[in-house]
Amino acid sequence: MKIRWVFVVAVWLSNAELVLSQTVDTVSGMTLLFFGDVNLGRNLGQDLLKGKVEYPFARMKSILRFADCVFVNLESPISDQNGETESPNSNFIFCAPPVAATVLKQGGVTIVSTANNHAFDYSLPGLRETIQTLEHERIQHVGTSADSVGRVPPVVLRHNGIAAGFLAYTQFVNVAGSWEGRIAVFDSVRARRDIRLLKQKSDLVIVSFHGGKEYAEEPDPKTKRQLESLVNAGADIVVGHHPHVPQGIEVLNGKVIFYSLGNFIFNQSSPWAKRSFGVELKVIKQRDVTGIASIRLIPFRAYKQPATDLQHSDIDSLLVRLRKSSNAAIVNRNDSLFVTSPQFGHSR
Repeated sequence: MKIRWVFVVAVWLSNAELVLSQTVDTVSGMTLLFFGDVNLGRNLGQDLLKGKVEYPFARMKSILRFADCVFVNLESPISDQNGETESPNSNFIFCAPPVAATVLKQGGVTIVSTANNHAFDYSLPGLRETIQTLEHERIQHVGTSADSVGRVPPVVLRHNGIAAGFLAYTQFVNVAGSWEGRIAVFDSVRARRDIRLLKQKSDLVIVSFHGGKEYAEEPDPKTKRQLESLVNAGADIVVGHHPHVPQGIEVLNGKVIFYSLGNFIFNQSSPWAKRSFGVELKVIKQRDVTGIASIRLIPFRAYKQPATDLQHSDIDSLLVRLRKSSNAAIVNRNDSLFVTSPQFGHSR
């Protein structure tokens, strides 16, 4: 279904309040949350094996439970390796134990991207087990396929009459092997086709993209072109990850690119790998017209147990960092950050 944005009439006042025009027609809504990289392997995987299944999401559940859809990038395959959660030969190869799917479910996660450079860390059996374990917990996944070589289907989530379609791609895969056709590696021609087909059955098309340079303050030119090509192909929201640090936000023809959401649950020590933001996206639909009502950024402390207990100075630093590499206006209201742009409201 074609998306138009004329329905949402937004006026940002001096106090950053969003005022929506009221109509007598019925309006339906959907709230989506997006977060970055989740690694339930390595030493956190050992904690899960010891029974600490509530630990990772304990301080974020109050936020996640109010969303109709929660999306994360699942960086770690889920596989039973007899207690191993990190390869003895390389700390760049890791997996989460099977209980990790339960952790995601109890944490409120609805859908994960499995298209990333670690998807094949434990070869084809690990990829298949990841999918099977997620499906057992009824967690939607996008970006990989267990057996359908050449076909990695999208996911369409429906709520209140709104259909949100998801696709996921990765720039590369770390481990060589028989993954071709089972992991959605980015190809602009394929992505254009996938998006076109998904738009026929979705009110909103969301594309997850895993790539770019790790720990960079801004995306490299190649990655930026690839992300923008997804918007030009028809994606409404593009969510980037892999750099492990937060990057800026671009509004392009009324569509939004989050270049990198950084880490969510990930044990890394560099300062900006420990601070990032989630995205709360409120979507509304009236008759056959769908639009974005608001975009709120949720600053938080990323680590093995993320929490929103950042200091004011940390939030200010995050705002400065994002503004340096964003074309979208970002305003601070009581330590919640809001994205707005005059491009919202344009017809499409």
